[in-house]
Amino acid sequence: MGVIIATLITSIGLVSILSLAALSLRGASLSKTRLIASGLAQEGIEVVRGIRQSYEPWDDWYNMVSTGVYRVQYNSKAFMWFSNTPLKLDKTSGLYQYGSGDNSPFYRKIALEKISDNELKVMVEIKWQTKGNWHYLTVEDRLWNWR
Repeated sequence: MGVIIATLITSIGLVSILSLAALSLRGASLSKTRLIASGLAQEGIEVVRGIRQSYEPWDDWYNMVSTGVYRVQYNSKAFMWFSNTPLKLDKTSGLYQYGSGDNSPFYRKIALEKISDNELKVMVEIKWQTKGNWHYLTVEDRLWNWR
């Protein structure tokens, strides 16, 4: 009888430890993808800021931009209309882009909204799917005509 109880207690302990280990691995995986998603979101903001800086007068740039939803990538100064296209991961360079590479789980949407003649709201949404669940990360920034 004592052996059966000891075996039961040991089994419960091992199952608990294995469950905790599996939960920890899932958490680490989600943390890794959230870190990548936050980098892609920040990159979206920086690309929009870079496009803004390539136009000297604010009015030239501001009149060119339309309120809408776009996609951008690090090596382009153009806004492309948004399509539900995943970013591709170029395994040679390790960079995410739309041109070449294998489809990644990440989608990036850039929303621009003209607030006033001197302010533009930039919202970047990253979404990705893991094990049938969609995850979203959204960041927002404002660009100003500060001169």
